[in-house]
Amino acid sequence: METKQSGISHFATVIGVSNIQDTIKWYKNKLGFEITFSWGEPMDYAVLKRGDNISIHFSRIDEFSKAKVPENTLIYFFVYDVDAIHAEFVENGVEDIRSPEDREYGMRDFDLIDPNGYRLSFGRGG
Repeated sequence: METKQSGISHFATVIGVSNIQDTIKWYKNKLGFEITFSWGEPMDYAVLKRGDNISIHFSRIDEFSKAKVPENTLIYFFVYDVDAIHAEFVENGVEDIRSPEDREYGMRDFDLIDPNGYRLSFGRGG
């Protein structure tokens, strides 16, 4: 007997970027993501993945839409080894990156800024 599911099955974080090719290159070379899907000619949409569970969708936006992107957009990644991920990113040449710290809210984490100005945090609970 087939069971009907209800509710939400999953979601996609879609980030607007002006230059999707440069964004893909940076996420691949600096953060170790791989492209798993792209659409459009020229490309308007791409999905990048790292590991089994982490995917980010990027959509090309125009200057009008870029002006409407909220400031202080943050994506938080939960990781197994904060210090190892930080060392990997530094070795890959990520420039705008903070050092890992133990936080009062029970996480050890660090932030970096991607080329589009988005803040990415990587952390693990104590």
